[in-house]
Amino acid sequence: MRFMSESIYLNCDFSGIQDYVLGIKAAGKAQAKRLRARSFLLELFERAALTAASRRFDISEDNVFVSGGGNFLVRLPGDTDSASLDELLADLQRRLWEETNSEVHVSMGWGADPEGARAHLELQKRRPGSSLLQQGTSWDPAHASLPPLGDPCDICGQSPGVSRVADDDGEELHCRACLKARRIGQNLTSWEWMCPSGSDPGLLEALGVHFENSNEDRPGAFRVGRWVPQHASRELLTFEEIAEHSSGVNRLGVLKADVDDMGVRVGEIARADPSLKQLQAFSAGLQTFFGDRLQGMLRQRWPSMYTIYSGGDDLLLVGPWDVTFDFAGALIDDFEEGPGREYGITLSAGISLSPFRVPVRRAVDRAEELLDAAKGREGKGSCAALGAIWKWERHRTVVEQGKTLAEWARHGAASRSLLQRLLNILESRSQEGAALREARWTYQVHRNTSSSGGAAPEFRNWALGAFYRMQDREQVPKEGDDLDELAAILRYSLLSTRPRER
Repeated sequence: MRFMSESIYLNCDFSGIQDYVLGIKAAGKAQAKRLRARSFLLELFERAALTAASRRFDISEDNVFVSGGGNFLVRLPGDTDSASLDELLADLQRRLWEETNSEVHVSMGWGADPEGARAHLELQKRRPGSSLLQQGTSWDPAHASLPPLGDPCDICGQSPGVSRVADDDGEELHCRACLKARRIGQNLTSWEWMCPSGSDPGLLEALGVHFENSNEDRPGAFRVGRWVPQHASRELLTFEEIAEHSSGVNRLGVLKADVDDMGVRVGEIARADPSLKQLQAFSAGLQTFFGDRLQGMLRQRWPSMYTIYSGGDDLLLVGPWDVTFDFAGALIDDFEEGPGREYGITLSAGISLSPFRVPVRRAVDRAEELLDAAKGREGKGSCAALGAIWKWERHRTVVEQGKTLAEWARHGAASRSLLQRLLNILESRSQEGAALREARWTYQVHRNTSSSGGAAPEFRNWALGAFYRMQDREQVPKEGDDLDELAAILRYSLLSTRPRER
């Protein structure tokens, strides 16, 4: 069947991305390297799908309106045959099914306008892998099960192991996909540019599109630019080594952030400009910020931060826990001065903390929960961390007061035990009234601080003033629970003064 319209819009989306990227061995020294390789492979899958569609339907760059973050929207000629789109989808699903052991799915929707393509895409996303699992109206048993697992891969546990390789954690059984990821992980620090190749298989084949390392900027090339901390020898730092860059306790911070109401904003822009030129500029602007500008920030100012992924409208980073909070402040400043101001959008984030020996996947899951909580706050544009949610204009205050409190503790103005007792008062406030809470707080502050000498009076004035001010603000409608913010400041100071873990 051929469409009876001037143009056809094709919307493509990848799902299962986070599970695939994080679907590796829980811990170990090579965890950072494996995450880096899988994240890069996902980027290649996305680029390969767009390249395959562009070659098949002769799509020019002017007709690519959205690209990045696991999604693309393109315009095709109006005489495109729907059978050829079904064929492309089946081909991509088959290759991706084999490449990722069915962990990542690709869905495609098409229609006479972007909204129609989006609606068709949402329908297809409810039927992942349908072009492989169904033949007409019946099931296709050939793809209804995976091959026998045999001896499972020690790295992912999802595929049969094929070869034992000595790695940073000893000799381990690798499957075909993990062997490829290992090779890529070893080479990524020396690669600068990659581009699709028409004939030479080069270093990697993804979804039927060959990529090769060009090490130069040439037509169709893209920079391999996701920043990861490295030694002088260009060997990646392990998560344990990254955690050692923290002040106080050696913990990792996991930052997950994305643009609020992205789908709503895309729809508004598409309806306001049927030519989709504004949407094209919007998508390119976000990709430039998250894909290029952000990586420049990390490389120049935040070298201890590790990029799991960054592109489209979201990011996932790991770093020393206190550096992660400082970086989040710089990130929102740059975002609000750039895409935020230009496109009238906001950003929300969740920051979770984790011991370096705990699988980073658990911290990512927690960061995602915190991100959802931040987006649930009225007005969005918030950060959720340390048991509290605050608007971005309060972020620097929370962090700076946490640092000041830690300095007072280090110089004897307030003991860590006093800070812990004050935190306990805030954490137990659901079981007691405001009057009792106020009495206990005031008693602890006066009882455990000296009236003369050093910074003790300064700490006492801060503790009493902050408590009364935030308790008053707690009663203001729609302002949120500001005593949670005070508790977050105390938690920050306790982490900053906690002994390091071995």
